[in-house]
Amino acid sequence: MMKIGTAGFRGIIGDEFTKESVTKIIQCMCNIIDRENLKREVLIGYDNRFMSEVYAEWIAEVLVGNNVKVQLTNTSVPTPLVSFMTKKLNLDFGIMITASHNPYFYNGLKIFSKLGREVDKRMEDIFNSEPETIKEIKTVNFKEAIEKNMVEKVEYTKNFVDNIISLLKFKDNFEAKAIYNVMNGSSLNAVMELKKQLNLKNLDIVNTNRDALFNLGGPIPTEENLQEYKEYALKNKYEFAFATDGDGDRIAVFDENGKFYNGNELNALIYYFMLKEKGLNGAFVKNYSFSTIVDKIADKFGTNVVETKVGFKYVTEALIENDALIGAENSGSEVKGHVYVKDGLVVFALLLEIIEFYKKPLSQIFDDVKKFANYDMAYIEYSFKIDNKEGIINYLQKNTPKFTKKVVNKGTLDGFKYIFEDGTWLLIRFSGTENLIRLVIEENSQKDLEKLLKETIDIVENI
Repeated sequence: MMKIGTAGFRGIIGDEFTKESVTKIIQCMCNIIDRENLKREVLIGYDNRFMSEVYAEWIAEVLVGNNVKVQLTNTSVPTPLVSFMTKKLNLDFGIMITASHNPYFYNGLKIFSKLGREVDKRMEDIFNSEPETIKEIKTVNFKEAIEKNMVEKVEYTKNFVDNIISLLKFKDNFEAKAIYNVMNGSSLNAVMELKKQLNLKNLDIVNTNRDALFNLGGPIPTEENLQEYKEYALKNKYEFAFATDGDGDRIAVFDENGKFYNGNELNALIYYFMLKEKGLNGAFVKNYSFSTIVDKIADKFGTNVVETKVGFKYVTEALIENDALIGAENSGSEVKGHVYVKDGLVVFALLLEIIEFYKKPLSQIFDDVKKFANYDMAYIEYSFKIDNKEGIINYLQKNTPKFTKKVVNKGTLDGFKYIFEDGTWLLIRFSGTENLIRLVIEENSQKDLEKLLKETIDIVENI
């Protein structure tokens, strides 16, 4: 059986992700609803992946077979929409069928609980153990379920976009020439609704057709994957180019010069704007691998930064506990008053607001923020395979590697984080499922970064 992780269930179609495995998971959900007397209504959304809408019907059949009413989106939707409407409708469960940015031969389930949050550890444990024990799956034919009015087709795109627009303080006369790449994913209708409501005459939307196989790749918005898109944006002189992954939560941005912006930079810019121009006040929640640029911005404004383990559920917990403005990882962010998951479209809308407010190119705006924060560092995330995972972990638990620079602090909240005397840092983390090591480095220059990266790889390989 598939196991639920930080991003839900994912598996190769026809191997782990099968009708049997998925319907057992949903029967498990129905058993939970029975035992804990939860609301007998569930929202189902799905993305553009191969067979996603078919799995949606199979899931609905199991829910109805257990006397649980179903709200089923009438078209593909982005993941954040399902999270938002689960919260808005006060449901105990919402289901999104997606494998996000994974390769085309994967599919998956994201399960949302109360408030549209990822399920907690207690619920994770149930979903990881109980489906294997299930012998009987109760079902009702999908057509019959519709005839019994137990399945309702719903359209919530406007509700979702209305909430994004409500977060904008400055939302008149958008003139920026921008381009949005939906990467053949399920964000299309939401982007089009945003364009309509904000009268974005100069917004072009591309890669809008459904390609269930994503050109035999994966809809992941990395700088490497978007080189052709970047060149197109430069040639056509767009002020900025935006992209979201297959289910609309991961983001990528290029400015007018073709510079790629990671989530560290985008979230720092949005936080700065919220504090300085919108007059908001609140903490910033970041995971253990996030840049220190937000710490420098918070110091200037007298706000605080809360650090969590890697994993968006930890970010969400801290965002709620601290009533924070933003919760962020490098791959995306959540904003107070919206959803408790990453959402690419809200980041796009906030960037539009920022660019229109300052009437400057994105590159100049970000340079101003860096100067304000006195930040000029290089950042990288790098992964590679290892053979001696347990041995390396045991060594690092007992020893501090001999780096060229002096280590003045060591943190173990999530992996092994080494703070050097000049304020730069290195994080070493390990995949929970693979023999994979992940390095995150923030250094004073690209040259210094490359030097520390090579030094760390050599140290790890010689343990």
